[in-house]
Amino acid sequence: MSAHLYGPINLDLADGPVRVDTSRGADGRQQARLVFGDLTQAVAISVTDSPAETLAQLQEAVAQLVAWQKRQSLLASLPEVA
Repeated sequence: MSAHLYGPINLDLADGPVRVDTSRGADGRQQARLVFGDLTQAVAISVTDSPAETLAQLQEAVAQLVAWQKRQSLLASLPEVA
């Protein structure tokens, strides 16, 4: 299975929010989505049919982003050198 993009998407996460939405779809099946943003501007990623390995990849990607952000914060706190 591969990811499907339904249109060009660009979202600046800034300070969130990020949430998980679980509900029943129109067909009565359970569904799960990872939702970025609020009601007026949101992007949802359906993970209903994602295998555990794909979600583990997502978890690892988020860990890499956290490490990157920490490095950027550390670099920003260092004095500039001419």
